[in-house]
Amino acid sequence: MDTELLKAVITAAGSIIAALITVMIKNNYDEKKAKSAKEKEENIEASDIEEMIQVQEWLESFREKYQFDRASIYQFHNGGKYFQGKSMKKFSMTYEAVAPGYEKTKRDQQNVLASEYPRWISEMLKKDCFATLSEDLDLKDRHEMDRMGIQQFVTVPVYCIKKKLVGFIVGYNISEIHESIEEQFDSLVEDSKIISGYLS
Repeated sequence: MDTELLKAVITAAGSIIAALITVMIKNNYDEKKAKSAKEKEENIEASDIEEMIQVQEWLESFREKYQFDRASIYQFHNGGKYFQGKSMKKFSMTYEAVAPGYEKTKRDQQNVLASEYPRWISEMLKKDCFATLSEDLDLKDRHEMDRMGIQQFVTVPVYCIKKKLVGFIVGYNISEIHESIEEQFDSLVEDSKIISGYLS
């Protein structure tokens, strides 16, 4: 083998080895960076707690302002995947404020399949705010509302800046129906915009 050919082979081999080492170092760096970002996201920090307190205080004042017996914030999330790979659409109650004497229900409202309430979610995609009476629901949902003692509930969808539905706020009237609640829809929608940044 002549010297020129040997030099060319060594140079080519050196270039390949250098490229492989560069790729390995970059991949290792990217993995560490991603792991660090994930750990930071999963760790609870003081700013997270402060945000939770602010949202809870906002919800308490929201409940009192509109005289709801219970007010809840729900957020949509991915709950895994179906066998064919399609994402499971779920929502969970993340915040709750209740008037004295009423039971909290947050622990029972976790990982609810969106397919459980398709008509309700369909209304959220069409309207900025709407009220529902127990008597307006189908038999299954009416039975559930009656079991919880709910006579009326008001739903306010919450959208992110990209206009995607990320959650919703629900005010529940248990002790009595608020006949004039529709007059407050515009105010309810405006107030909900304050919280949209926290949820998205």
